[in-house]
Amino acid sequence: MFSKLIRLTTAALVLGICAAVLSAHSKADAKIAISDSWITTQVYAKFFADRAVKGRNLTVHTDKGVVTLSGAVESATEHDHAIAAAKSVDGVKQVVDKLSLVPAGKANGRTGPSGTASREADSIKQHAKTAADRVGKEISDTLVTTKVQAMFYLDREVKAMDIDVTTHGGIVTLTGTVDNEAVRKKAVADARSTDGVKQVVDKLTVKK
Repeated sequence: MFSKLIRLTTAALVLGICAAVLSAHSKADAKIAISDSWITTQVYAKFFADRAVKGRNLTVHTDKGVVTLSGAVESATEHDHAIAAAKSVDGVKQVVDKLSLVPAGKANGRTGPSGTASREADSIKQHAKTAADRVGKEISDTLVTTKVQAMFYLDREVKAMDIDVTTHGGIVTLTGTVDNEAVRKKAVADARSTDGVKQVVDKLTVKK
């Protein structure tokens, strides 16, 4: 009886530690996603507020605070303004310059002054919406992964530490090695029964 109590207590402690770690990872991933999307949106806003920069011709990508700029600029002045604008945004750790210099009149798809303000406003609104949508999806996927892993930890038949869980767009992929076919089926069933899971891709290997 005493040994059983010890086992239960140990199991509870392990579950508590795992849940805390998973929660921390989930919050950290979500925070990074929100921060990167926010930085990207702010850089675009800086571009569209600067008359020297043709923001609609530039692409901004942010990964963990590192901003990469690509696209075409018409002059050295526009190039310098774009780099300076990106560096001035809070949270930017580094700016990677992949801009190309294309003299005015030679770039395809250039537009005149008529309707420019309206198009630029529409462009930044669309980018902000896209960034917000991406953040929502990343947070949702992280949450689904955490819930599937929690299901495995709670299932005595499944050795959670031997199974890797990744989620993209609600599609959960399971990889790793399990002891037998019964465990494989149980792990897949657990994942499928988790809220938010649209599909389970089974890449588990059964020990021979």
